[in-house]
Amino acid sequence: MKVSLLKQSHEDMWLREGHLLSMQFLQGWVCVRILGLEGSNVKPYVLSASLAAGTALAAWDDLLDASNRRYTEPPANRFIHHYFWGVNKPAVRIYFQYPSRQDRNALVAIQRAVGGDVGYVDGNMSPYQGPFSAKTEFFTVKELYTAFQAHNPLADAMPLVALNLDVMRYTYEILTDPEEVKAILLGKRQRRLYTMAGIDPNPAEVPQWLRTLADVDLVVGGKPEKLMDWTLKVMEGRA
Repeated sequence: MKVSLLKQSHEDMWLREGHLLSMQFLQGWVCVRILGLEGSNVKPYVLSASLAAGTALAAWDDLLDASNRRYTEPPANRFIHHYFWGVNKPAVRIYFQYPSRQDRNALVAIQRAVGGDVGYVDGNMSPYQGPFSAKTEFFTVKELYTAFQAHNPLADAMPLVALNLDVMRYTYEILTDPEEVKAILLGKRQRRLYTMAGIDPNPAEVPQWLRTLADVDLVVGGKPEKLMDWTLKVMEGRA
């Protein structure tokens, strides 16, 4: 007897108005409340009209439109973008960089290699029409964006290798009250935690514009603190 296991739909993972999101950057956590949302998609995004046998793209693809605007970078500071994606060829191997030019999804202490057997998503894992793999999820803010590579491991050429990106755009407010932020980080408020880009070698650096807004001055125990430094101490149980 065959048993079929259904994946959770990525649409169940979209945030809604009023939801709380905590984003981990290298410098600390930024907590926000979602105010509004609007869905969009990029389908198809053609990575290659024909990918020769045993080869990869000539260069990493930043997913640009005809005016060289990045599909994975919000156009303004007031937006956060949330993505899932699939690919149309079952065997094609898709590799991911975030921020652009920082390899992600490595497993061992060597640089992940395009064409290797580590750190890729193929069309069997995340089909073009879904259900999309949770491994494909990412959030971006202004000045942070991704890049993609594709490798054909087969002995025959692959025509028209394409991505399908499903996108939710959020507006938000930044939360800076230390008691509220601490309650969110420690799970006393229902929230979504997300590490921006990944943990190896480290999360993405917070863009300066966002740090200016979120990293406010505190006084904790009579000593001055910056909010983002303090959030790291909260998560480590030192505050």
